[in-house]
Amino acid sequence: MKLIFTPNTKYIHKVVVTAFEAGILDKLQLERQVPFDEDTEIWRYNPLGKVPAFEMDDGQPLYGGLVICEYLDSFNKTAPLFPSDESRWQALRQMITGDGVFDATTLIRVESWRPKEEWHLDYMLRERQKIFGALDRLNLDAKGWLTNPDVFHIGHVTTAGGLSYLSLRNPIIDCNLEPGDAKWEWREGRPALAKWFAGIVTRPSLTHTVDLPK
Repeated sequence: MKLIFTPNTKYIHKVVVTAFEAGILDKLQLERQVPFDEDTEIWRYNPLGKVPAFEMDDGQPLYGGLVICEYLDSFNKTAPLFPSDESRWQALRQMITGDGVFDATTLIRVESWRPKEEWHLDYMLRERQKIFGALDRLNLDAKGWLTNPDVFHIGHVTTAGGLSYLSLRNPIIDCNLEPGDAKWEWREGRPALAKWFAGIVTRPSLTHTVDLPK
């Protein structure tokens, strides 16, 4: 099996966490591809030109981070991250919310690569709204997470990943689209989410890092 991604030791990769939790990380061949590099070969693995991508043992491709996570989780026979009981739907909803923070952060950043006078502000403000709304929803969810600290599922994985990426590449501060953005901190006004995140990032699968040679 081969995982094609862009490793960064400064934020949490959901596919790496999932493989770690399943106990199969050492069974994966890891390959670095950076989609925006001129010499990228990501197109060989994913016609959509995005990471992560994946090759199964039979050579068949998978792409889309959440699809890859579900495949990797199929090897987890002790504590699967994708619930099969009545908690499944809440976990999946939280999975999409956490992953949405990552996606909206990325989209604002990519737009900000253009000259500022060419920014599509309506688009950027919409993505900004998604980040704020998702964080508020996750803060509500985190109140429940704090009362069940032994439960760990795919919603926790993507939320931790989204928050770690937002903390690293904070486009709210960088782009400063609205008054107060220059000093914005996602933890302010979201005490449950902040407390949950501070605890969950000590979990071994989330502290594990993969750094491949460039």
